[in-house]
Amino acid sequence: MKQESVFSRRALERALACLARGLLAALLSGAQIFGGYAPFAVGAVAASGPGWEGLAALVGAGLGALALLDFPHALRTSACCVLIFTANNAFCELKAYAKSAFAPVLTAAMMLAVEAIYVARSGSAAEAAYCAVSILIAALFAACGRVLLASPDARREHPAAALVLLLGVLTSLASAQFQNGFAPGRIAAVLTVLLLAFDRELSAALAAALCIGLAMDLASSGAAFLHTACYGFGALLTNLLRQGSRVRAAGVFALATAVFAMPLGAEAGLVLLYEGLAGTLVFLLLPTGVLRALHEGGGAEGAETARPPSLLSETAGALREMYLSVANAPPAPEENPAIIFDRAAEAVCRDCEVRGVCWEKEYGRTYNALNDATAALLRNGRGRGEDFPSYFVDRCIRFPDFLAAVNAEAHAFLLRRQYRARLDASLSRSAGQYARLSELLSQAAAREEAAREAAPAVNAAAPALAYQVGMMLRPRAGERVSGDCASAFETGEGELCLLLSDGMGSGEEARYESTLAVRLLERFLRAGVDAPPALRTLNSALNLRAELSDSFTTVDLLTLSLKTGEGRLYKYGAAPSYVKRGARVLRVGCSSLPAGLAEDALPPETTQLRLEAGSFFVMVTDGVADGTDDGWLEGLLAEWEGENPQQLVSAILADSYEHKGTADDAGVLALYLPEGRAEV
Repeated sequence: MKQESVFSRRALERALACLARGLLAALLSGAQIFGGYAPFAVGAVAASGPGWEGLAALVGAGLGALALLDFPHALRTSACCVLIFTANNAFCELKAYAKSAFAPVLTAAMMLAVEAIYVARSGSAAEAAYCAVSILIAALFAACGRVLLASPDARREHPAAALVLLLGVLTSLASAQFQNGFAPGRIAAVLTVLLLAFDRELSAALAAALCIGLAMDLASSGAAFLHTACYGFGALLTNLLRQGSRVRAAGVFALATAVFAMPLGAEAGLVLLYEGLAGTLVFLLLPTGVLRALHEGGGAEGAETARPPSLLSETAGALREMYLSVANAPPAPEENPAIIFDRAAEAVCRDCEVRGVCWEKEYGRTYNALNDATAALLRNGRGRGEDFPSYFVDRCIRFPDFLAAVNAEAHAFLLRRQYRARLDASLSRSAGQYARLSELLSQAAAREEAAREAAPAVNAAAPALAYQVGMMLRPRAGERVSGDCASAFETGEGELCLLLSDGMGSGEEARYESTLAVRLLERFLRAGVDAPPALRTLNSALNLRAELSDSFTTVDLLTLSLKTGEGRLYKYGAAPSYVKRGARVLRVGCSSLPAGLAEDALPPETTQLRLEAGSFFVMVTDGVADGTDDGWLEGLLAEWEGENPQQLVSAILADSYEHKGTADDAGVLALYLPEGRAEV
């Protein structure tokens, strides 16, 4: 039942994801520019890819276009979306599909194929320019949307991509206007600009304000860059004069809006002024907690004042997840006592002369006789002649041998039952220990947080080494998701961590196992726990899960000091890793078992490394190369002369087609340390 609930939960999560993409595409259909183009909806369909997610986006975009656009433009938008969805499904198995340029190029090509007909019919140079700009916006949104859908942390890692998505939503809201000219989207745009100007550094706030203003102008016919200038000027003054006061920031922005509203006509000026005042009023009414959350969520200045996460609270959260992973593991099925008689009959009755009578002609009476004897057999631990009905004892010509075989099988059955009971008790105790320790650490973290409230945050020193990371996962043929999982992150102690895990098998279940291992280990490392005890604890937890689910996963972990370049490579059953410096390639293999199969106390294989500027470090799963056939990969690395780790990852996956095929999931994670130091 628990296994079924896991699958039901995953199905529900996927259904909700499809619903969200469909609703987003429908909303973006209302983001009209130049009198009817809907490039954001087209880009959303392209970014959603093939399968059910792409189909949901296609349906949402089509319905939204029919509801929000005039019929000719709705037909053109729907045609673009259908072509893009069809192409995504047709090309998703090609290696070119994984490249970052595929989605924007496909979007531009399909949109041009549809819109070129209408542009040629109009013969207008202005219409051709409108079409070109719309195609560029659709391609940009497709590229950014694909980035955002690739990772839960993409909003923080790629703020520009998140801004493009925000522009689409605001443009859609701005396209809907009341009869007096007011648009809720422009009020939301004013609020967004104010939040950015109040909380972010000048360059980021000004760039975002200009982009938002331009989006509002494109959605408003005849606006002639009014909102671009107004929002940009307001963000500039607000950022320079805010002095940490929300009231002062709102007043400065309102004044800037009034400066642009006064020269306009009565109607247009009042609309601009009232929208600006409405946005500043919402800004003033926002709870302080919301502003604090936005302040700590990203941005340069927010990063300066955000405190590092509590060691105790992060460790408590990781232990809580480990407790849930053990507690929610599916229970082993209960063994049926009928197996005692089945095995005894297989040993004694196979060549008996009256076998046909007992097990065919009189099967019903034989079944009842054995069923009647089961209760006494399990209660006493062994069977006796009087436990069986007399008609069965008199008919069975090998009853003493049959009874001896039954007693032997009953003894083994009860031993297995006793072992499972002890195992369940051990698992329950282990899970309870995780839960209790998590609770204690949570309470200690709450006390620590209360004590830290009055203390200023201490910023960790900026890392000394610059680095670039590239990663890519490819599912096996016939699967939609990869069973591998990768992650790259920095800890508060100035260490860079690279994680690559390969779950047993492929598809959703393997993805769940590898993602669980990566997420738990990442939480431990972010909390400041050293890698060796974190890995041993993870292995212990996965070993407990393996008792019930027969699951295991490989673990590949690199911890690298960004100040010295000193690092350690830890492996549980992982494929070889490679260090490249110039034309020299160092191979680091592994002979240990995967996590979950190794003994609880068995430490991972550990290798000390030192990475210098100009060197590469590459991790792969066995779907790319293993210890028996990786000469081609060493040759590729030795001849590689580029400096982009993402291009190297793509090249490795492309060549792995020829050497390993697509019979297994494939994952590659590459690190490059460029020459020079990071800016402090």
